Amino acid sequence: MSKIVSINPFTEEIIKAVEETSSEQIPTIVKKAREALPAWSELGLEKRIEIIEKLVPLLEQNKEKLAKIIHDEMGKPIQKAVGEVEAASSATNFFLKTVPIALKEKVLDENEKEKNVLCYEPIGIVAAITPWNYPLELPLVSIVPALLAGNTVLFKASEHSSLVGIEFFNLLKQLEEEGLPKNVIQLVVGGKETGKEIVKQDIDLVSFTGSLRAGKQIMKDSAEKLHKIILELGGKDPAIVLKDADLEETAKGIVRGATINTGQVCCSIERIYIQKEIFEQLTKKIVEKAKAVSIDKGNDNADIGPLIREFQLKTVEDHIEDAKKKGAHILTGGKRLEGKGYFFLPTVLTNLTNDMKVMKEETFGPIIPLVSFETIEEAIEKANNTKYGLTASIWTKDKEKAKQIAKKLVVGTVVINSSGGYKIGCPWGGAKQSGIGRINYTEGIRELTNIKHLSIKK
Repeated sequence: MSKIVSINPFTEEIIKAVEETSSEQIPTIVKKAREALPAWSELGLEKRIEIIEKLVPLLEQNKEKLAKIIHDEMGKPIQKAVGEVEAASSATNFFLKTVPIALKEKVLDENEKEKNVLCYEPIGIVAAITPWNYPLELPLVSIVPALLAGNTVLFKASEHSSLVGIEFFNLLKQLEEEGLPKNVIQLVVGGKETGKEIVKQDIDLVSFTGSLRAGKQIMKDSAEKLHKIILELGGKDPAIVLKDADLEETAKGIVRGATINTGQVCCSIERIYIQKEIFEQLTKKIVEKAKAVSIDKGNDNADIGPLIREFQLKTVEDHIEDAKKKGAHILTGGKRLEGKGYFFLPTVLTNLTNDMKVMKEETFGPIIPLVSFETIEEAIEKANNTKYGLTASIWTKDKEKAKQIAKKLVVGTVVINSSGGYKIGCPWGGAKQSGIGRINYTEGIRELTNIKHLSIKK
């Protein structure tokens, strides 16, 4: 049986090899999920909540262990790994409170002849195919609401974070002692081919977070069976900085937004458009703050760690080399650190053109490309000039002007005077090729159901 190898990105050494789920095993796993569905869905929401709420203390009890695995396998500084576990607990509590509200039956209309009701019922088997950059939190926000809604789940963690996935699955399995029926949640270990095999099966919904390329392949593979799909894909997220912005706070926010999680975030800032009048002044501040970003070489409180694997390091290097060949100026960084580990220095670039990879392809690294603009219309046009549409940020003291600009940006989330935008309790997803559907909030929870209209004649 083939193995999935887990590598420590700090040392480039193998941590462990785990057995991959074979393609022959997957139909049996799906069959077990289908057989487990009636008992779980018919248990009722109140009882499902009683069971799933036991996950919160399990996460707390295993916080340090989970954080260490996230640190060792994904490269996240330990304190930020602890923060991810805490965020996962908060997300669980959110879903426990919000799912009953989101799935409550709604009377659409009623008169002396009939009553029309909107119902939200389990959709069936959900395949949660999850990424490596937030290897605990992102699987959890796909799996927990799906389970609460009465579905059974096939969980495939990224092959680059299999150990985190296995540890999380083991916690979920402990819920069987609290009444979770067997096979309601099952783990599938593997890479791209394993994911393809899952999508070919008789399942009901694919919830995927990952690259645009993989998302398009899932759409193709789902076409034959017309699976419902939720795709949270890549981003090339722009920041627009107006001349009245607070330069100090903006510089801090831009650098944080571009380098958080070593830039390995779908909503990290990847293009910065700065109004001409403040371009030089703000550029100077951004360079200073980029140089001050601390790198985890044994520092638990560091800002960033290594990139996940060599393939990601090579992507970042390729984008930098392409930019340099086409005339870009590197003001700081621009290279990996010497020695072991997939470390890349925070890098500030100027003199950029739209044909550069760093301006049009998702880099997923700690890169800060700076471009000047003269008019707001020009900035909006540049920001929208991409196939992606996940998030954008606007930096200005004029909140009303920011709202006007926000309406013209074709994205799923706009943030004013901050970056990112992913927040439990708010719907999350993208426009254009950044995805289909939403996660979180009531919209995201309802995506995991069959929406049924019940018409009752009196």
